[in-house]
Amino acid sequence: MDSPRVTAVVLAGGKSKPDLIAATGVSNRALLQIEGETMLARVVRALRDSHCVQEVTVVGDVTPPAGCHSLPDSGDFVENVLQATSLAPDESFILYATADTPFLTPEAVADFVRRSLRSGADMCYPIIPLDLCEQRFPHMPRTALRLREGTFTGGNLLLVRAGVVHRQAELLRRAFAARKSVWGMAKILGPAIIGRVVLAKLLSPRWLSVLHIKRRVEQLMSASAQEIPTDYAEIGVDIDKLEHLQVLAEAGYRVGSR
Repeated sequence: MDSPRVTAVVLAGGKSKPDLIAATGVSNRALLQIEGETMLARVVRALRDSHCVQEVTVVGDVTPPAGCHSLPDSGDFVENVLQATSLAPDESFILYATADTPFLTPEAVADFVRRSLRSGADMCYPIIPLDLCEQRFPHMPRTALRLREGTFTGGNLLLVRAGVVHRQAELLRRAFAARKSVWGMAKILGPAIIGRVVLAKLLSPRWLSVLHIKRRVEQLMSASAQEIPTDYAEIGVDIDKLEHLQVLAEAGYRVGSR
């Protein structure tokens, strides 16, 4: 039986920070090279070789790898997400990937897509135990959340029905605009979940579980959601800061613009 195949969208609109540009001369981090190949090319290759992807669209002001569709960078992350699904049928699944995940593998993509589709959920997001990331990529900084079930970091893939993105466009815009504001996010998430986050951080992780977060996401998005625990740590490693490149260089990787 053939593997299920989805449409992939690679978000490649991320501009490098000034210190990263000064060090590499590359303004779009998707074009930074790891081991002689751009991060964008590495991500697209992993998607194609997974045999779970039927076509790839690259969103960003970059020249896409051969055979990929292309959409321009709108200058806004959420608008890039939205424009990539503008012509997709509501029931179809879109696999979003960021272009700054250079260690993504076909096996990791295939495992995530197959398990996500089997879950039957409208939205699926990978979570990775933090200790696995630290073992596989030591010294690489990661954002993590302590939960009742353990300490996890998020992955750089998302499988979601196009209709969910269409219906919740305004919520996505509000959430992205408020992402750096504690009070702004509190208004969106609500006092119950924010209270649990604070108690989990100050007192004990038992106050916050995967289920708490999942239920709130489902309420906000009016769609079913499913976390996908994975041991593929490479899904959680994105390179968007100068210190990330420095860690890779110290580990023996060839990094840079050429």
